[in-house]
Amino acid sequence: MLDVEAVFRAEYGRAVAVLVRLLGDIELAEEAVQEAFAVAVARWPTTGPPPSPAGWIITTARNRAIDRLRRAHPSSTGTPRRPCCSPPTDPSRRDLCATTGCV
Repeated sequence: MLDVEAVFRAEYGRAVAVLVRLLGDIELAEEAVQEAFAVAVARWPTTGPPPSPAGWIITTARNRAIDRLRRAHPSSTGTPRRPCCSPPTDPSRRDLCATTGCV
């Protein structure tokens, strides 16, 4: 548990900032990071912390956020669609839009 607490204190803000930049939604980012830490609290005591705890938290949170977006915005074809906040000019943003189903 102490490992998760230390990672939380050191990395929570950065993880939320990364997800806000990717998702454009601070509430979704905060909820996803909280869910990722909840998973860490359940898993890390038995498996130990991963080699890159911050990377694990950010990846898990990103996946949780994408799952939430997909469930919240299903399309008739099963592929979620949501409008992007602005046309993506950054290549990393285009990848996220393709992943989350932005149109």
